[in-house]
Amino acid sequence: MKRNSEGSLSLLSSPERIFTRLRLNHLHLLQVLVEHGTIRKAAEHLNLSQPVVSQMLKDLESAFGGALFTRTRNGVVPNARLEPLLRRVQVMLGEFDAARSELSALPRPMIRIGANLQFLTQYVPSALARVLSDHPQLRFILSEGSTSVLIDSLLRGKLDCVLGPTRSLNPAQLRALQFWPLYQSDLCLVVNPSHPLARRKRVSIMDLATEQWVLGARGGQAREVVEQAFVRAGLHPPEPVVECRPHFLNMHFVSHMSSVTVAGRADAIAAEKAGIVRILPLQIPLDYGPISLICRKGSSEDRWLTRFREEAIASIKGPRQARGRK
Repeated sequence: MKRNSEGSLSLLSSPERIFTRLRLNHLHLLQVLVEHGTIRKAAEHLNLSQPVVSQMLKDLESAFGGALFTRTRNGVVPNARLEPLLRRVQVMLGEFDAARSELSALPRPMIRIGANLQFLTQYVPSALARVLSDHPQLRFILSEGSTSVLIDSLLRGKLDCVLGPTRSLNPAQLRALQFWPLYQSDLCLVVNPSHPLARRKRVSIMDLATEQWVLGARGGQAREVVEQAFVRAGLHPPEPVVECRPHFLNMHFVSHMSSVTVAGRADAIAAEKAGIVRILPLQIPLDYGPISLICRKGSSEDRWLTRFREEAIASIKGPRQARGRK
């Protein structure tokens, strides 16, 4: 292996040479070193000797054309070259794990879906039922969590698709993912029907500055929309008296308390018709952005994933279009 004009190693190994020199355990070592930060701890985790782990790291850096970690007195620190490699290695290892699970359950193909509790309970069941009625051999693994956690799992290869908002994705994530918009989500604020604000014809952000709030966990996207509205108005974001994830459960708390919360407009309209809450006539919009089905670009054409995507789109768009015609 030669050095380039800047003195760093250049990647001269062909893919065939890399594959013959590296084993799956080499790639796993990258994750372990990032997690543990030292050769000694990585060796203990892998039940290998330190010299063996050191040689494995040298093999990796040789195969990929240069240093992947910075050596310090306290251990090893990932450098800028490792980030794109690690991202792809995590996807590869996640796919290997999924393949192992599928093979252990032959002949049943598997689809791993991530969504928050609201989407899992409202939209996913009908899509699964439609797919399984035609393809009973399929197996679905469902994971619930916040969108940020689920997107991270998707990029690591731990999930095949995610249902959720795309408003907070960064440019690197947007480049690695593919999206199928399902609907445009709109948020609103709701209160108990007996709350004094429920009788108002107009409500401003200033009117809400001193109210008690029930909100989702910090970092949740619906909560961030509310916080940003307060910041734009020059106000401190509300500190909730009750904090609960998933955020759509907060309507149930508000129905028993003199507090304000944020909810998806479709859910709030249904709850208002049932007499559970009252939607506040807020003077500013609370835009949540599109809700989409999200896949990695490399897996978006998988046969079974495509089938689920088609049914998910039909299950979600159909009822919404029908409501819009009424």
